[in-house]
Amino acid sequence: MQRITEETFLSGVWLRGNGKLYPVPLRPGVYRDGFTARAKKRNNYGSSDEEKRLNLERQMLSDFRTSGALFLNANNIIEVYFIAQHYGMPTRLLDWTTNPLAALFFAVESTDQHGEDGEVFIMEAKGILPAVPSSVTGDEALWNVVGMRHPYTTDAIGQSFWHSPKKNRPPLIIPVRPDHQPGRIGQQSSCFTLHMHKSKPCHNKTLVKIKVPSRAKEELLKELHRMNINQFTIFNDLDSLSKDINRVWKIK
Repeated sequence: MQRITEETFLSGVWLRGNGKLYPVPLRPGVYRDGFTARAKKRNNYGSSDEEKRLNLERQMLSDFRTSGALFLNANNIIEVYFIAQHYGMPTRLLDWTTNPLAALFFAVESTDQHGEDGEVFIMEAKGILPAVPSSVTGDEALWNVVGMRHPYTTDAIGQSFWHSPKKNRPPLIIPVRPDHQPGRIGQQSSCFTLHMHKSKPCHNKTLVKIKVPSRAKEELLKELHRMNINQFTIFNDLDSLSKDINRVWKIK
């Protein structure tokens, strides 16, 4: 493993917790088996699996944007995309956090998975990016974490809404830090990898995986609660507050 270094105000060390051991643990919703299987059933959705995934994603996002317009700034597709991710829509975004306790919480919070081992991943976010040739400059020189309004990000997300990219950029997995805002993004210290259309799996030599044994999950969940890491402080809504109060008082 390469040693992780910190050189910026905002942490470049990202973490992700999973409640169980997945065969391919770091795939966003659009690249998971269930989504791909559904996309492949739509024969007129594209000539390749990748095109079929993109077109199913477009249709589902259109439904979300149109039907949810009352609750969204529907004209801002970047915000719509990140909100869609947080409310369970399959997207090209994969959730990470800069908060180690939040990552551990996601590995242990589901009591339905307390019979299975979980895992926490740690990486230096910019380690997923390839080396940038000296001849490449401007917004095409992607060498570090970018914001949600960076041209690389907006072009990549735009494709999911039928927008043509402004530039023909290499398809990459991009580390994206969203604008800090009240709600889940702020509470969870959220950050994301964005798996562009036609991007390939990449190697990050800083990536480390830590197993969370099933036998430790219940006690870890209690310890996290003592440190004020719980459903309510992570998800920041009344549904989560109600669930957490019921759990503490052992009401099923």
